[in-house]
Amino acid sequence: MRILAMADIHGNRGIYERIPVLARQHRVDVIVLAGDLLGAEEGFASIEDAQRADGAVVVELLERASLPVIYIMGNDDMVELAPATHNLHSVHGIRLEFGGFNFVGYQYALPFMGGVYEKPEEEIAADLEGMRKLVDSRTILVTHSPAYGILDYSEIAGESVGSRSIRIFVDGCAPLVHVHGHIHAAYGQDGKTFNVASGGRILRGAILDLTTGEHELFREQTITS
Repeated sequence: MRILAMADIHGNRGIYERIPVLARQHRVDVIVLAGDLLGAEEGFASIEDAQRADGAVVVELLERASLPVIYIMGNDDMVELAPATHNLHSVHGIRLEFGGFNFVGYQYALPFMGGVYEKPEEEIAADLEGMRKLVDSRTILVTHSPAYGILDYSEIAGESVGSRSIRIFVDGCAPLVHVHGHIHAAYGQDGKTFNVASGGRILRGAILDLTTGEHELFREQTITS
């Protein structure tokens, strides 16, 4: 089974329009989006209203792929995506089976911007403790935040900013693959971990063949909304 994994699109319409094309080109079976999905245009009464309107467009663009879309929200998302059909699946806190593999998600990140999908480390640890039974050797773990010390170096902060609780969870549960975003500058691969953050302007992501273990990181030119 092949997946297309991306994150941190931040509502960029150009990137969303490319996703169905990439999915067809790479013959993927499932699309995985690891948070920070929505943007917020001006002219709305609140950021929540702006993101709800953006979310409706995002759903319509993703539906063009006619494939299952596995997603979680991110710390810059202020509202939940509202799927219009059965093709879009939030995996936050749950496990979904596809093609002999399973997807488990967790969307909260450490406090950063005061968003609704942020929690302190001790609350993240408590949440993840209750999810251990969901993860096995055929799990694609999808989080927004990176695990501490793996593809999480922030040039702005000048240090690693990933979650120590997520690191403990990943080390202890040993999923097949860990996909995340959040830290734009740390895009790339480290072993079985893939940071697939686009950063809102540059189309980046990964193609993963879960059956063979082969993978491909891709990057296209800057794309405007």
